[in-house]
Amino acid sequence: MSLLRRSRFNIQYTLCARLRPPRAATLSTTAALRNAPTDPPPNTEGLDKLAKVLTNLGERMPAAPPHETNRRTQQYIPFTANSFIRPYDLSLEGRTHREKPYSRASGVGLSAIEARSKDVFHQLGIDPLKYASHPAVISPFLTEMGKIIPRRLTELSAKSQRRIGKAIRRAKMMGIIPLHGRIARKGQYW
Repeated sequence: MSLLRRSRFNIQYTLCARLRPPRAATLSTTAALRNAPTDPPPNTEGLDKLAKVLTNLGERMPAAPPHETNRRTQQYIPFTANSFIRPYDLSLEGRTHREKPYSRASGVGLSAIEARSKDVFHQLGIDPLKYASHPAVISPFLTEMGKIIPRRLTELSAKSQRRIGKAIRRAKMMGIIPLHGRIARKGQYW
């Protein structure tokens, strides 16, 4: 915006602001509503009768037999002599034993010896990179969404897993297999 246009805009804006009528003062009615007398309490006789009927009905019903639950009782951690106590240790959460969450499956695959014994490529002496142009060979190592299945699930050796991943990426770039999917085998639909 040029300097001339900017100054014209400022002049027009100030003139319009001067020509506007002053705003009318508004009054708030919230204080009046707060100070207004409240209505008398509603008739609660009907609710009292309903409460009595439900109480009598509950007393007449036979009590459910006690049953065991799978919930464990809380065991409290005792304080030991000469131990450092943090403020957290004084809370209920800090005083009770909690079962440790289940450990996750290992993110690493099999050991080298186990992987070599299960690795088809290693046993047959085949280089997975040579099969980058054969989608039927590399497709089982893809998920339905086209992701490479991790080594802990394929049970390949580390070398074969690297080479199969490289072959899959190469096949995707060549357009042999889809980028975000897997090639459907005969009779299967993904």
